[in-house]
Amino acid sequence: MRVCTFLLIILSFYSAWAQAPTKAPQTIYWLFFDLPPAVDFRASPPGYMVEIHQLLTARMPEYKHQVVEVPFLRILQQLKKKMKVCSLMVLKNPERAKFIEFGTPLLQGYPAGVITRKDDPKISKYVVKPGLIDFDRILKDESLTLGLVAERFYGKKINSSLAKKNEVKLVEKKSLNVDHELKALLGLGRIDVYLGYPFEADNDKFTFYFVKEGLEVLDPRVGCEKSEFGKEVVAKTESLRKEFKLDAEFIKVYNRYYSPDAQKKYKSLQ
Repeated sequence: MRVCTFLLIILSFYSAWAQAPTKAPQTIYWLFFDLPPAVDFRASPPGYMVEIHQLLTARMPEYKHQVVEVPFLRILQQLKKKMKVCSLMVLKNPERAKFIEFGTPLLQGYPAGVITRKDDPKISKYVVKPGLIDFDRILKDESLTLGLVAERFYGKKINSSLAKKNEVKLVEKKSLNVDHELKALLGLGRIDVYLGYPFEADNDKFTFYFVKEGLEVLDPRVGCEKSEFGKEVVAKTESLRKEFKLDAEFIKVYNRYYSPDAQKKYKSLQ
């Protein structure tokens, strides 16, 4: 009788355990902002940062992955609020490292620089040599208007120069499609230059210049909220990159978006 009772207890335990709901996977909210060709969800392929994200998350089935497109400033706000968020779109600097858990660089990207209307005489006097411009002198020209994205980190040189007292008029934007908006303002002549990336000068109307003394590469990383959740996700991505040698795949993806001529032009300035 005691044996039967014991067996019934054991069977009841295993039956209850089998019927108990399994723990739902945690959701990671991956935040992006529109920046073709790094991120362009309306295109095919959708951008090199999106492809890199897909290579990583395809190997993370233990999580649910939700992609959310928001203005750049919202990414920083959500990371500070610790709402299970991560991004590949926030460059590391000392201030951000206080509230963001960063991984190691995913790749070495071209620096940001200055985009102007093609052959604009107001800008040509600041060109040091083909493809290179004196940004500090532009900032001292009170006749010019410069467009930029609020709170964006463009690299040490550019942000350091912006932090000084300058005479140029500044137009700071915060909208979702801010890079498209700045390009439109430039085309209409409402601003004279804006800060952006080589791939944004994508037609015959605009010219991109790298900044003198600002040729340091940009290093995008996985960045998550500074919490146990964020540390866990970053550690997981770092482990996957080593296990599957993903960094080599990231570089292949990136290089598909830049012509050999563009790469040669950058290297000639170094």
